Amino acid sequence: MRKLKIPVALVLTSTIQRALDTGKLLGFGQVTATADLAEGGPEASPDENDRRAKAFRKLVGELPPADNNVVIVSHKPNIVDAFGKDWSDVREGEASIFEPNGEGGYKLVIRVQADAWTELARVSN
Repeated sequence: MRKLKIPVALVLTSTIQRALDTGKLLGFGQVTATADLAEGGPEASPDENDRRAKAFRKLVGELPPADNNVVIVSHKPNIVDAFGKDWSDVREGEASIFEPNGEGGYKLVIRVQADAWTELARVSN
């Protein structure tokens, strides 16, 4: 992402250590952890999973700071709960790029696999 000169204003992560570590390893600056992105699934109650899914969708629907982006580091159960069964094949390191519409909604732009970033950086030069 740095080679592509994608500006990042904020990194939000789950409170789970591996997500925090990933957020820090990205090297985009300050990382903010939130329970809204903490791993869901069978470990949490259905009401809590639903609350987290709504919070995740709300985060994706918010406009980022001007000329910047927000990176969110979460977990597969949360992604599936928030965005549906089409994400049941989400892979480790995959990025889902969303465009918020400014009214709390969003649209998927593209899903990028972890190994595709190198090729994207190569062809952009």
